[in-house]
Amino acid sequence: MNRFVVLGSGTALPDADRENSGYAFQSDAGLLLLDCGGSPYRRLLKYGLDPCQLRAIFISHNHPDHLMGLPALLLHLFLAQHSGPLHVFGNASAMQTAQAVIAVAELGRHAVVPTFHTLPDAGGAVELPVDLGLEMRAAPTYHSRPTLALRLDRPGHPSLVYGADSGPSATLVELARGAHTLIHECTVAQPFDTHSTPEEAAATAQAAGVQRLILTHYSPRWTAPEPEVLQRVAQVFTGSVCIAHDGEVFTLDPDPGPAQPKPKRRGRAKIAPAMKPSP
Repeated sequence: MNRFVVLGSGTALPDADRENSGYAFQSDAGLLLLDCGGSPYRRLLKYGLDPCQLRAIFISHNHPDHLMGLPALLLHLFLAQHSGPLHVFGNASAMQTAQAVIAVAELGRHAVVPTFHTLPDAGGAVELPVDLGLEMRAAPTYHSRPTLALRLDRPGHPSLVYGADSGPSATLVELARGAHTLIHECTVAQPFDTHSTPEEAAATAQAAGVQRLILTHYSPRWTAPEPEVLQRVAQVFTGSVCIAHDGEVFTLDPDPGPAQPKPKRRGRAKIAPAMKPSP
């Protein structure tokens, strides 16, 4: 089983439908959390995942909407009797901030104590003392603070790249080259240097040659209405595309098959398959 579950698809300003950034990669080896904004423990439960299966947490950068859920998560895991090791990894500034906010929370013994692993700002292969059944590789993006994107590879399965926050970035293109799925932010309607427009996200996906683009870090207030975003992407990217919604589940099976377009969508981009978790 390889599934990618959207816990939070919103921007730094969440709304009633979109939480701060958080995503869970589920495999037979356990859960890997990609960023830790909002209330990750509750979101894991809400979308049918067992938080006690959490094995590792990747923090892409030290903006609050990507890591401020960590202290509460460690408390909740302690109360839920999470057992076994837990690893938190990211670049130096992300790890320093994460440890600082945990210290300020003064959780004492009422928290799971993770092991922190600092990655180089330049990225590279990621090696953790836990077997997630994955090969992981990080690369820097173009953002207002040092930020890492993460690629997940598993032999015989489609590759997944989480692009974190980024404006147009050659290093992100290279990291995503040949991957099946790219999760890319789509924060702004007009160019904004360290965030991406629909066209910029589409250009990254097209240059990398990915098959599926999942747009996230999205807000109808700051980006554009969903139909407009999809139409703008379709002018640049020829693969399948969708805008992530909290609770959506994307499969990464050995043979995912072709995406089926939803009706009443225009443009060349196809709508990527996703499924809602059972109530």
